[in-house]
Amino acid sequence: MKKGPFTYRAAILFHDVDPAGTAYYPRLVDLCHCAFENFFNERIGIPYAKVIADGVGFPTVRFEVDFVSPIRHGDRIDIEVRVLEVGRTSVTLGYIARRGRTILYRARNVVVAVTLGVMTTKPLRGVMRARFEALRAKP
Repeated sequence: MKKGPFTYRAAILFHDVDPAGTAYYPRLVDLCHCAFENFFNERIGIPYAKVIADGVGFPTVRFEVDFVSPIRHGDRIDIEVRVLEVGRTSVTLGYIARRGRTILYRARNVVVAVTLGVMTTKPLRGVMRARFEALRAKP
């Protein structure tokens, strides 16, 4: 299993920007989720679609973002994903979005494992827990 931060590359398209010409912030939150899904597939090593099909989900219960620099149509950005904390049922993820060396935004997201049919929390166990723990960023 590869360790260290995971990076997801995204192109900012016309539908990602608002009339002012900067990235519309809900799209940036969506890009963080895209980064999370790709991180899950590649670093946790279980296809996220299979996890969902098996009745387990990871809804967001908290999302914070600090916008640092504007993002424009045509930009290519890299979103770095790190595991910051692993709880009994939750995982806290950190995101840093960059265009080259320029930091565009920082985000922090708490997701909780749930049984989808009833939306009740579910403890992280087994391989999934071990992989999240192994990827947790060291303080």
